[in-house]
Amino acid sequence: MTTIPTPSQRVLNGGQLIITSGVRDWIATGLEPWASEPNPNTLNRDWRQHHVNVILTSHLSCCQGDTDPTDHALNREVFENPGCGGRLLTVWHRNGTSKIFCITDDFGGENAVTTVLFAIEY
Repeated sequence: MTTIPTPSQRVLNGGQLIITSGVRDWIATGLEPWASEPNPNTLNRDWRQHHVNVILTSHLSCCQGDTDPTDHALNREVFENPGCGGRLLTVWHRNGTSKIFCITDDFGGENAVTTVLFAIEY
């Protein structure tokens, strides 16, 4: 029998958090990686920080964002078996921002690491 962790356990299953320099710089300046000027649709710094927080908490709560059906099915399997060494990948392509990935390696395991990055940084 498999059990799905409670929401509070899921957040803990994300392990160490890494936010790439591209995402950090975007939050601070509005400038996406390798762009020469900010995207005209980019809102203020507080909104950008909020956007990343929503991506992270949604990812760790089993929200799939804009993830394709194949990866969604793989993610469900990992959520149902935390600590099995599985990898979560969610895709977020909203609000006029370039595509952002949120990836957790070893979800629920001792060596879990969650990374937030622009797709172009992958």
